[in-house]
Amino acid sequence: MRRRRYTSDLTRKQFKRIEALLPACKAGGRPRKVDLYEVICAILYVLQNGCTWRDLPHDLPAWQTVYGYFRRFQREGIWEAVNRFLVRRTRKKAGRNPEPSAAIMDAQTVRCSPQAGPRGVDAGKRTNGRKRHLLVDTLGLLLVVWVTTGSVQDRDGGPTLLSYARRRFRRLRLVWADGGYAGKLVEWVTTRLGWTLEIVKREPEQRGFVVLKRRWVVERSLAWATRCRRRTRDYEGLPNTTEAWFYLANIRLMLRRLEP
Repeated sequence: MRRRRYTSDLTRKQFKRIEALLPACKAGGRPRKVDLYEVICAILYVLQNGCTWRDLPHDLPAWQTVYGYFRRFQREGIWEAVNRFLVRRTRKKAGRNPEPSAAIMDAQTVRCSPQAGPRGVDAGKRTNGRKRHLLVDTLGLLLVVWVTTGSVQDRDGGPTLLSYARRRFRRLRLVWADGGYAGKLVEWVTTRLGWTLEIVKREPEQRGFVVLKRRWVVERSLAWATRCRRRTRDYEGLPNTTEAWFYLANIRLMLRRLEP
């Protein structure tokens, strides 16, 4: 008996886009009995609704099985690899070069739940939690995410984030960022990476909310993050688990663009 569809589910066409990228059964092991489509839908259910693994609906695969696949794919870098593959496909469909040449960088500090792991105080935001350092392309698609304690300043997290992106997106040459990244980081990007880091600042006479050139793209991407309840706070014991959820949310976003 087929179960009723949840709003977080992928369609079969969307799943076909990534099925070949997911690991096959191990050679010599037992045949896979669970439907991998149902496993992915269960993972996306947790992402969308923010529930605990044990509270997965009973018509989805057992939570132990779903969690096992989630952790295995996280450890093997599958979520990031699928995200990188779909970024190129989504850009191509939008009429862009599959490899981005420009990106926007920003960071977001959120509170942690009581059971979450390492955290720190962001003095500027007066928030005890974790900081998500994001790099997105000009369409707002996530390229790289790095999660740290909230005490890490934006300009201190920039070198690690950009160095990581350089190894994965070789065509990048220009990055826009806000005033939090001004200072020595601008020179470091030029001398070490050969890129240009352009700081987009608010005009002195501007008051209240103002849409700033280029910066609004990454701000919109951060707003998209709150649509998934698992990301409104940081519930994870390990920062790299939060990174996996970010890649998964971007994967779902791109699949819906590729296969509406």
